[in-house]
Amino acid sequence: MLNIASFTFQFDAAEDRIRLIGNLSNGQPRIDFWLTRRLTLRLVDAYSKIVQQTSRRVSESPPEYRDAMAQFEHDQAREKMEATQEQVPDNEFGAQLLRRIDISFRDGRYQLKFFTGDEGDEPLAISVLTYPELHQVFHLIHGGCETLEWAAPGELFLKQQPASRVLQ
Repeated sequence: MLNIASFTFQFDAAEDRIRLIGNLSNGQPRIDFWLTRRLTLRLVDAYSKIVQQTSRRVSESPPEYRDAMAQFEHDQAREKMEATQEQVPDNEFGAQLLRRIDISFRDGRYQLKFFTGDEGDEPLAISVLTYPELHQVFHLIHGGCETLEWAAPGELFLKQQPASRVLQ
């Protein structure tokens, strides 16, 4: 099983998929996955729930402020993100279609397990992330959804409020 220590994302309009590249330039073995629209939108939806359940600050906030607190934490992590634009050389092995990502939380860290379905019930790769790193990865995934026009929510946590109506 491969450990993914760094993430690179490419948004491919021709494929209508997001390419997740693990370990592009950190000296560890590289692995490429295709994220489909269906899987990605399900991940974005699940991400909101995971944060609501695992963030102490969010879960201890009054219910009416939980989304705002989650968005605040997400924005803080995004501001600290160190991302660069770089050319991505082709991978001689190509990219594998990602069928499932399992996310678990333990001791303040998130473990992501990546499944293609080709290896039975064993993950092909794993990654262990801190809370800010989880936010940063999902910020990039969400950006891909927007770039590819996949109808993802504009904000990951803040729900669109209906406009107020005034009767006169």
